[in-house]
Amino acid sequence: MIEARATLRSVLRSRWLPGVLMATALVPLYWLSAVTRVGGGDWGQFQTFGYMGGLAHAPGYPLVIGSINLATRVIRVGDPAHVANLVNASFAAAAGIALLYAGWLLTRSRLAAVVATIVFATGYSVWAQATQAAHISVQTMLVFLLFLALVAYDRRPGPLRLAAVALATGLSLTNHGLSLFMLPATALVVATRRFPGIARPRTLLTAVAAGLLGLTPWLYVLRGLFVPVPANRPETIQRLDLGDVGHLVIGKPLEGIGESGAVESPLENGRLAILTEWPAFAHDVLREFGWFWIVLTVLGWLAVARERPRLAGWIAWTGLSTLWFALATPPFLDSDRYFAIVFAVMAICLAAGIGAVVHHASRLADRWTPAGRRNAVLAIGLLFVFASGLRLHQQFTGPPRVNVVRLRENAAEQAEIGLRIVTTMEPRGVYFTNWTSSWYPRYARHVLGYDRDLRIETVDFWTMGIDGAEAILASGRRLYLQRSTPEYEEAFTLVKRAGVFYEVLPKT
Repeated sequence: MIEARATLRSVLRSRWLPGVLMATALVPLYWLSAVTRVGGGDWGQFQTFGYMGGLAHAPGYPLVIGSINLATRVIRVGDPAHVANLVNASFAAAAGIALLYAGWLLTRSRLAAVVATIVFATGYSVWAQATQAAHISVQTMLVFLLFLALVAYDRRPGPLRLAAVALATGLSLTNHGLSLFMLPATALVVATRRFPGIARPRTLLTAVAAGLLGLTPWLYVLRGLFVPVPANRPETIQRLDLGDVGHLVIGKPLEGIGESGAVESPLENGRLAILTEWPAFAHDVLREFGWFWIVLTVLGWLAVARERPRLAGWIAWTGLSTLWFALATPPFLDSDRYFAIVFAVMAICLAAGIGAVVHHASRLADRWTPAGRRNAVLAIGLLFVFASGLRLHQQFTGPPRVNVVRLRENAAEQAEIGLRIVTTMEPRGVYFTNWTSSWYPRYARHVLGYDRDLRIETVDFWTMGIDGAEAILASGRRLYLQRSTPEYEEAFTLVKRAGVFYEVLPKT
């Protein structure tokens, strides 16, 4: 009996048990939420090119695209887009587990880490981004992994922990250009937290090797030298040369950098971009966290600033630089996608805030009897458990769940429309559509195999590429449109096909 109790106590104190339990919660949640059909915009691009072996827009995203390509080659059951979304859901679950351990190591409180992970993982936009393959869920995972390595290094620096920081840094550079913002803050943490022997050649070589190991997903782009992808530029790069690699790595990671190399002011041309985006950001923060958790987040950053100023600086720099990128650089309409990364560093601060409350409550109770102290700490713990339970109820029954359901339903509806379009078009037909909606018919053509020498071209949504209509018809190909416009109706005869798109015919 005594041995059984000792074994149970050992299991409960295991450092792996919280991660296993969190995985058993997050993996089913995200997998069951994953969209089962192809999506539009970046989602459709990642799902389509992940299966085809292409590359997404700059900087290429070799980590997530390569992972999707591998998974869809191994898993031959079901829709490849669904497999791609399950890969993304797995990255989202890994992000939650990394946050759990980062928060635990930072605060020494399992309760704080678990509650912060619950709040973050069930957020409106975080949950939505986990349902379809793109770069945001992967980026949040990389943020948490790098911060976890930095917490361990800051607590007790050494060669292996420096190598872990280098590995996480290299891996972070295989996704979005936003990771470039973390580099100076990470370098500052390492430079101001030196240890004996940090300058030894062996230590430096180990760190460099670890960083290069983290960069290995970039080897995926080499397949483009030998395997052309049958899709049109600029949606993918069919064959890579050195110029293409340069474009992918450094071409467009910082949108908003002018030709002179200086950052263009968001106030130029009379557009108060930052001011117009701030209300959207404030709305999203409140929707994601709520006032109760936001207050704890602010307290958490102050607590980290007091005890770990290097890490507090890293958090502030990463969050503010990402926010600058989202709000002050074009395209403004896409800024909300990057808020999830700001929410990630806020979740770290939330864990610190909860940990600080538990810690100070325990210190205040030191004057009480052991039973009173235990009851006080238990009461604080139950308060946070109740708050997190209420949070789960609100998220699973409110707008976040409704949003996920709508994403699934919309993808299923649009995927059916895309399939109907390519099966209705005549062979060698040309379809004019906007970029966001182009992935439904592209996926049906390239992935599902409804080819028949069809061409799918992306055009401006408002003009529908009317300048090129005459040339298409003169070539003997049939022309189809996503939508009609007054200009087309005046110059051509439009016939609705399959109830969802139009065929362009000469005026009789």
